[in-house]
Amino acid sequence: MAGLPQAAFAASQSESYGAKGIFPVYEVSGQWVIYDKKSLAQGRQDSRLKPGGRFLVVGSAGASVFSVESSTAGWGGACKGNKPLKLKAAVLEGPRREVGAPVIAISVPPRFNLKKSQARFRTLSNQVSEDTYRSLLGPLKALLRSEISSPAGGEESIAETAAVKIDFGARVSVAGLPDPFVIVEGAQVAGTYRRCLRLSEGGRLLGACAPMRHELMTETSRLEFVSYDPSGQGKPFILAYTSAEPLWGHERWGFALRKSGPKLFLDDSMDIRCREGF
Repeated sequence: MAGLPQAAFAASQSESYGAKGIFPVYEVSGQWVIYDKKSLAQGRQDSRLKPGGRFLVVGSAGASVFSVESSTAGWGGACKGNKPLKLKAAVLEGPRREVGAPVIAISVPPRFNLKKSQARFRTLSNQVSEDTYRSLLGPLKALLRSEISSPAGGEESIAETAAVKIDFGARVSVAGLPDPFVIVEGAQVAGTYRRCLRLSEGGRLLGACAPMRHELMTETSRLEFVSYDPSGQGKPFILAYTSAEPLWGHERWGFALRKSGPKLFLDDSMDIRCREGF
């Protein structure tokens, strides 16, 4: 898969929209678009989103190369004062059937192609069972003790009484791990709900919580999950996305998985009603 920047999959969750050339893709009025949010902050169009720009689009069924054909105006990519902003959006053209529902687009060089690709794509179904809880509930609560801080103390009792659930889990392939299992954990801790994507191996939890914010109220059960390993060498990323029309707005998530744990590199939403907080 020559030409695809491997650094793209290690982007920090603190980096800005479009970091490492990765953007969320949405279907709007029959068009596949990337919103140009960079122009809001910098006052100029992102050069990658101009006509002629090329992207590897990864979706619900696979991946393929698309081109930016034109620009259009759109709402739902950003809000100000609880009102949607009119943004430029790059319109993508390419083999939609090969991709399914679009999730993310990765900027690629002009000569990039998939002819020699070793990429591995998998849809992930929920494999959470009673055995999942037996093996991971104890480690999850133990990890909560180390993650919760309370000025008045009592962290251990807070963690022990926390309501913890595992909404999603699936086996994945990660280099250096014999049987990795990715989960989405929800924890109600002292009146606060927190959702995390985590990586486990043999009953051990690896790395820290990769946060999945819950402000738009899309329940985990309404998200679809896929795994895409661009090199085929056990360095996948996990994508989560809304497939049906949700209550508050569409969401796009991206996580890089390594044997050290997961890292969030993309969280985004499209909500023309401008719900605060996301």
